[in-house]
Amino acid sequence: MPATSSTTGVWPEAQVRGLKKRAGRWVERRPLLWAALMGVATVLLADGGKPWALLILMVAGGAVWASGRRSWFVGFGLLAACAGLIHGLDVSERRTAREALGDGADATRTVRLVETPKTFGRAWAAQVVDRDHGDRMRLLAQGAPRQRGSVVEVKGRLLPPERPRNPGEFDTPDWLDRQGVFAVLKSTRGVSLVEAPAPRWALGDAIRAGFRQAVTEGLDPASPEAAVILAVVLGEHPGDDVLIEPFRLTGTLHVFAVSGLHVGMVGLMAWGLFRLLGVPRRAAIVPIILLMFGYAWLTGMKPPAVRAAWMAAVLLGAFWFRRRPDMGNALGLAALCVLLFDGDLIFTVGVQLSFGVVLAIGLLTRPVSRWWAWMEKEEPYLPRSLYGPMRNGWLRTRRWTSGTLSVSTAAWMGSAPLTAWHFGILTPIAVPASALLGAMVFPLLGLALIGAVLAPIPGVTPWLNQRNASLAKLMLGTAEVGAKVPGGHLAIPRDRPAEEFLLVFDVEGDGAACWFDGEQSALIDGGGRWSFEQVVMPSMRRMALRPTSMVATHPDGGHVGGLIGAMDAFPIERGLAPVLRALGPTYRDWLQTADLRGVSLKRGRVGIRYQLSEDTWLEVLDEPDPWNWHVVADERVMPVRLHWRGWKILFMSDAGWAIERKLLNAGCDVQADVIVAGRHGRDASLGSRFLKASGARAVVVSHADFPAEERIPSLWRESTEALGCRVFHQGECGAVVISIDGDHLSLKGWLGDESLEIER
Repeated sequence: MPATSSTTGVWPEAQVRGLKKRAGRWVERRPLLWAALMGVATVLLADGGKPWALLILMVAGGAVWASGRRSWFVGFGLLAACAGLIHGLDVSERRTAREALGDGADATRTVRLVETPKTFGRAWAAQVVDRDHGDRMRLLAQGAPRQRGSVVEVKGRLLPPERPRNPGEFDTPDWLDRQGVFAVLKSTRGVSLVEAPAPRWALGDAIRAGFRQAVTEGLDPASPEAAVILAVVLGEHPGDDVLIEPFRLTGTLHVFAVSGLHVGMVGLMAWGLFRLLGVPRRAAIVPIILLMFGYAWLTGMKPPAVRAAWMAAVLLGAFWFRRRPDMGNALGLAALCVLLFDGDLIFTVGVQLSFGVVLAIGLLTRPVSRWWAWMEKEEPYLPRSLYGPMRNGWLRTRRWTSGTLSVSTAAWMGSAPLTAWHFGILTPIAVPASALLGAMVFPLLGLALIGAVLAPIPGVTPWLNQRNASLAKLMLGTAEVGAKVPGGHLAIPRDRPAEEFLLVFDVEGDGAACWFDGEQSALIDGGGRWSFEQVVMPSMRRMALRPTSMVATHPDGGHVGGLIGAMDAFPIERGLAPVLRALGPTYRDWLQTADLRGVSLKRGRVGIRYQLSEDTWLEVLDEPDPWNWHVVADERVMPVRLHWRGWKILFMSDAGWAIERKLLNAGCDVQADVIVAGRHGRDASLGSRFLKASGARAVVVSHADFPAEERIPSLWRESTEALGCRVFHQGECGAVVISIDGDHLSLKGWLGDESLEIER
């Protein structure tokens, strides 16, 4: 009798043979997928020795070995080793370069711009490659941006990328590192042109610009419809949070990223065109592949689009060689190309979602289709031969809907863990929403491409684009309806520093803070427009904070600009304003937007409690003159005091000595445990007389190197700390988290070890 596991601990020979046979079938059907898994494991190990990567390598390698394909095991192992070695060398070179750089150094470099510069104000940024050494850097400069492909000489400083200064802030160093960038080249003495772009660069940019212009010709460039078309067709970020938010909440932002969905649709359109023209299937394969790669090139050769084009090339190539195509093999080959070309790509969110969704569709669509099979059942007592045109049409519609929902469900199951991990949101509504919006993307993309091809014919392209604008409007409306469905999305809190806290953001010369008590939250100033979009909003979304109240301390763009975006990003219901009239255009925009959004906005009045929760309220200490609207914004500060479970936190914003003297001379109670303040543009702030009257034991002060008025004077800091008041210098400690721990008020800087415990 053969030995069994229950008697000897050894598996039966028949069971071992069965496992080997099963492993052999798995490997033989999709060998490149197993090779890719081994490559992923070696790249992960080379990147930082992640222990679970070894488990992936053992499982994938073990499956190939158990299949009996020893030559495959050796070949796949060599490919995986090459991918790991290449990535390991790249990582080692960047780390060595960063260590040698230290805190920065003066440098003069001749570099080539390898991407179109992105502008913000008078500044611009672009990724560049050193012409002599091949080092990849990020260039920051002022003035008119240079063209992609230009060779320029830059005199300035090489600096390490600045680490995040706020919780939830975008991790720029990690993002740059995954692009192979080891340093930031900051121009301090100008950027001079050495060599104009080569003709091929100029030609490529001209073709892309012409295509971009064609898909929105005849539309208002600032309209939401034009933004949706550019996002769907070219993958351009709309830059409008009002437009993006419904797609984010419905889990359908992928329609704005040129990926497998778009590339596949281009291939399908080309296939239909060639069939219409009577081109044989085999003869159409190469042109279809070229068209898909051409579309990927037009849209900037983004990794998901390139991955999709390579996968499609493999699948169609199988038809060319009269072999049975397999999605797993195509996915594996695309992954191997990515790993060997640039291993850093597998650490990016877009590539992870791209491969994860395709893998989930390949593995889960068939089992998931059982959940939707009820939609495509035929009538039990009526033979199919007796179906009329209407019944046949209805059956085809139901079958198409069932298949679409099956694919959408599988795709959501593949993307849900990644979106929860990276973005902190789960969107069950994405299953029907993706199916509906995906069905709209096809005609929108088709009309855009037809319009671009027919652009030389006067009047045709604008007419087609008008039809496309209607589709774009329908897409936006569908997303907005889906975003309002109860239970359609769920935010997942991440990186909250405490159960209840006040977070004072480090936004340099701007000002922003957020209070949260476990349920309710409120914004006290929102920073400027840029700092809100780059710092405040990402941080609050990561922590799943959705404030319903907002406060503006004074009509300064660096404090209220972000509150405009906050009314679109969060469910703001009410607000407190210092004045209802001001010269500043940003403040007027804020007042107008509040009126349009139906936000209840009131002018802060002394002597009124503005309740935030049962045991927390705001108190206004002084009302700025509502009619003296010709003075600078810093002279119209409305000081507010937060009463939070017996603790007092005073927000002085950018008030100067004039406002401080006014409060003291009026006999106003200015007592506080902590003061949060900025810097007055023309006057000094937080004088010793005011600090003594407040009895504050800590002051959180914003800092910016430029302009000079936003810097914290060293003499003021020394004199303040001599009074027994700890200064939290945000230029050094970054954001400051204030939390309650029993009878203690705790302050902790986000950077470094700056902290303080205050007892009652």
